[in-house]
Amino acid sequence: MLCSTTCLPRSNTSGLGGCAHWQLPPRPAWSALPDTPTVADFIPEFETSAWGGIGAPKGTPTEIINKLNREINAGLADLKLKTRFADLGAIVLALSPIEYGKRIAEETDKWAKVIEFSGAKAN
Repeated sequence: MLCSTTCLPRSNTSGLGGCAHWQLPPRPAWSALPDTPTVADFIPEFETSAWGGIGAPKGTPTEIINKLNREINAGLADLKLKTRFADLGAIVLALSPIEYGKRIAEETDKWAKVIEFSGAKAN
């Protein structure tokens, strides 16, 4: 299984291929590995992804948040940067602050359920 930005550059330079990746439908086929199946093709409802984003301290004024968001998203739209991310196997999602907050909440809820189901406990 390939985990995009971590493994893809190594697989491309070593000649190793992936047996599956976690890019989820209904998105278009992952351009980095268009002929490689997804894990969900083998394990129905499997869903995971590695993602990151940029946050600001609580209480940061809305106008500053919005300016940062505009500038960061403008950078993410740059062809050179988009190409570099694609070369690494990354898929860029240029989200609004509201969309990003929703994503954090959804991911927190999803993984809390996984942790609860697993019975994992912090030491």
